[in-house]
Amino acid sequence: MDFYTGLIYPAFLVVCALLVLTGAATMVWIGLHPWLKRVVTAMWIATGIHAVTVIGVMLSGSDASVVLSLGYLLASVILLPLLGIGRLGEPDAVLGDPDPNRPVLAPDQIARVDGGIAVIIGIGAAVLAWRVFVLMGA
Repeated sequence: MDFYTGLIYPAFLVVCALLVLTGAATMVWIGLHPWLKRVVTAMWIATGIHAVTVIGVMLSGSDASVVLSLGYLLASVILLPLLGIGRLGEPDAVLGDPDPNRPVLAPDQIARVDGGIAVIIGIGAAVLAWRVFVLMGA
């Protein structure tokens, strides 16, 4: 439990904050979009490590509510595919969908959509991790 409270949880919050800050900066300066993609990859990795650690702590005899903890943990994993949702507006993605009303986004619009969702997901993931932290009795 000390490993989770002392290292994993704070590191996960740092990655969430980095995602929020990079997402906000990308909405302002679209040239940061490649950096946002790197932070998104880091978020995927951090979420995986966080999930494995929480499951490990729960299996080692934690008094936490299993249903609620796993529910919040699952919700934090389910949020991740939304990162990079701007890719759905790329011209290549539109070619695969015959709907004539499907929008094609310009590169700056894709960067801003990705930045906005990164802010939302970063905040949401931090809140979900906080709830798991509270439920674990830390």
